[in-house]
Amino acid sequence: MLQFIKYSLILLLAANFTVYASEDSVRQNLLRMLPENMEIKRIEATPMEGVYLVVTSAQTLYAYSIGNHIMIGDVYDAERKVNLGEERKFAAMGKALADIPESEMIVMGQPTGRYVTVFTDTDCYYCQQFHQNVVELQARGMQVRYLMFPRAGIGSESYHEAVSVWCAEDQGKAMTIAKSGGTVPRLSCDNPVEKQYDLGQKLGVRGTPTLVLDTGKVIPGLLSPDQLLVEAGM
Repeated sequence: MLQFIKYSLILLLAANFTVYASEDSVRQNLLRMLPENMEIKRIEATPMEGVYLVVTSAQTLYAYSIGNHIMIGDVYDAERKVNLGEERKFAAMGKALADIPESEMIVMGQPTGRYVTVFTDTDCYYCQQFHQNVVELQARGMQVRYLMFPRAGIGSESYHEAVSVWCAEDQGKAMTIAKSGGTVPRLSCDNPVEKQYDLGQKLGVRGTPTLVLDTGKVIPGLLSPDQLLVEAGM
């Protein structure tokens, strides 16, 4: 009994002397760690005491900092089973895509009222696998809208191939050739490829394909047509 009382007293004292992170502590330690070209745009309090949402020029993260130590990680809403960082990122992605006209996308299939927007790379194996399903998705009522995201970066061979696909007279055919391992003639024209790549970087796209449903749901990776249509509620 005495041991239990002693243990309970220790817990009570620890609770009474809990030290929460300050915004200043988070900012100072992040400034020591972040690349010089990464700007901290704002720091916001969260429902978790001492944990702050940090919005930088490159990403959004959650941080807790005491002294010279900082902890960065995910925060979940346990009741809704939702990753708050991903929820925020996906909402921002859906909003940004809503502002892009279809004239700046490579659109496969006729309008059906339902669509998926895909950040794609012609050299990506899983993007090539996804492209094999486009005809089936069209037949089942889902339009596919492509945005270019050459993972190797601006100026890479993947980038030049993406530009060539965009500049082709028949963009859909050129996309199919590129994703089938064929050769697309090198072409150049005014194009949105760099703009789309930069958008993907800004929105936190880390891999391809990244699928964004018309409902706003974001799926980072390949799904079969059946799985994708279930996710879309079709």
